[in-house]
Amino acid sequence: MIKHNDIRIDRKKIHPCLSYKIDLLLKKCNKQGIYIIITEGFRTVEYQDKLYAQGRTTQGKIVTNAKGKDYQSQHQWGIAFDIAINDTKLLYDVATLKKVANIAKSKGVGLAWGGDWVSPVDMPHFYLGKWGDTTSKLKAKYGTPDKFRLYWTRTVRGTNRGLNIWNKSHTKVLLKVANNNIVNVMYDTKHGFTKVEYLGFVGYMKTKYLR
Repeated sequence: MIKHNDIRIDRKKIHPCLSYKIDLLLKKCNKQGIYIIITEGFRTVEYQDKLYAQGRTTQGKIVTNAKGKDYQSQHQWGIAFDIAINDTKLLYDVATLKKVANIAKSKGVGLAWGGDWVSPVDMPHFYLGKWGDTTSKLKAKYGTPDKFRLYWTRTVRGTNRGLNIWNKSHTKVLLKVANNNIVNVMYDTKHGFTKVEYLGFVGYMKTKYLR
């Protein structure tokens, strides 16, 4: 096995929370001697439709049931990625993929797994489970991936001295961010804070000062 990860996607095009969880997954897998290739991330409408045509109107085996023009793929929304094992003998080895899945689904990472689907079973596929197994909830709430992407960042506003990024328990300041700086948004909590990433720092900021 090659002892390094191979990330072949543009992480700027996937949800900030997914990018963060990829780092958690890679770190935990590496500790167990598993190294991963991230093979697929964000997909355009055109690319998704090309994959959908495979095995139907073009040569090859069917690889997806999701139509690009209907935004049916989680990849189009930036909330999913696919993997292989970075070992030519184990690329899609079922036992190793299951080990990765156990790590991915653990509390310390918190991803959902396509291997748990009934049809199709998609073992190399991992995603943010917040919106369910399909893109229906995303389409109902946001309409299109482009509109969804507008919620991935916010700007620090309305503070005199900047806004703190706190640790999870809100007892330690990790960094102070000046007004008008843009932070990456993972999600809003129920307690008036938003989990963010900024310059590699991950923590919590007061939601009311993020616009």
